[in-house]
Amino acid sequence: MNLTEKRKDTIEQANHFIAQSKHQVNQQYRHQYHLMAPIGWINDPNGFIFFQGAYHLFYQYYPYDSQWGPMHWGHAKSTDMIHWEHLPVALAPDQWYDKDGCFSGSALEKDGLLYLMYTGHRIEEGKTYQTQCIAMSKDGIHFEKLENNPVIGESILGKEGSIHDFRDPKVFVHGETYFAVVATKTEHDRGRILLFSSEDCINWQFYSVLLEGDASQGIMWECPDLFHLDGKDVLILSPIQIEKNGYEYHNISSTMACIGKMDWQTGKLEVETYHEIDFGLDFYAPQTTLGADNQRIMIAWMQMWARTLPTHVLGHRWAGSMTLPRTLHVRNGRLVQEPFAQIFDALNLQLNEEQIIE
Repeated sequence: MNLTEKRKDTIEQANHFIAQSKHQVNQQYRHQYHLMAPIGWINDPNGFIFFQGAYHLFYQYYPYDSQWGPMHWGHAKSTDMIHWEHLPVALAPDQWYDKDGCFSGSALEKDGLLYLMYTGHRIEEGKTYQTQCIAMSKDGIHFEKLENNPVIGESILGKEGSIHDFRDPKVFVHGETYFAVVATKTEHDRGRILLFSSEDCINWQFYSVLLEGDASQGIMWECPDLFHLDGKDVLILSPIQIEKNGYEYHNISSTMACIGKMDWQTGKLEVETYHEIDFGLDFYAPQTTLGADNQRIMIAWMQMWARTLPTHVLGHRWAGSMTLPRTLHVRNGRLVQEPFAQIFDALNLQLNEEQIIE
């Protein structure tokens, strides 16, 4: 059985299970306009992109249970981000380099094709190994993994991070070069974001250590996303075990915005301000894209790790959903979030400004 046949077999198994089992989901607590999977477990948003006239959102997905398992990539698309069309599973853990999970990643359009860059996760003799992989599609629905995956492995990573914690690539273009930010950690358990570059989005090389945290900023960073907005460069990420700081970072796991200026010669981000993105209890792993009107839009997983999940406990056969999308700006050194206007207009909602009294 060749690579393509094996991939289709595993994806077809998942899609067959979803089609046969989704009617068994208890509808009692299902949402009206937050994206959920048809059945099973959902976590990080992946591959958020506006492609061929629609918003595509992939997500970490385990269709066979309402708790975390070997990760697939679920897939949905929408023109308004209220009404979502569920599409076939895009990726399944069916190769030696991703046999224990197709972990989080991102999407990029190149030459009319849709590229997915994701983390292949495997476990060997009790140790995890994580590498970066590529899959491509002509129609935005059916994906083929590259024969020469992984495209960023241990030889390219070198000593700049840990191959055991090396994940969540966010790919983008700057100038005429493709870049990817990838999360890892140091030997002293500090979060570190690495920058890799490529001329063709397939052959990659190490570029720089973009940013490294201090001892108070968590033992590992996840889900990085780097973009330019309102004259500033913004890195968003999700730190694990970050220390509380006043009103900030009281959640089990948190999210952080790092705002400053990129030096593209050195590949370093000079951070001017850090702050928590969302104080709520159910917000993790945000990812952004450029919208149809060139606005910067963010969406996140509306759930949290180490939390009791009522729909799982009750046997409803689903768990987790996505937040509503938000439009981003930078003002006075902070990442400002506003409701995605099209949703508020479509739902006939009104936004009011209120003063919070401490």
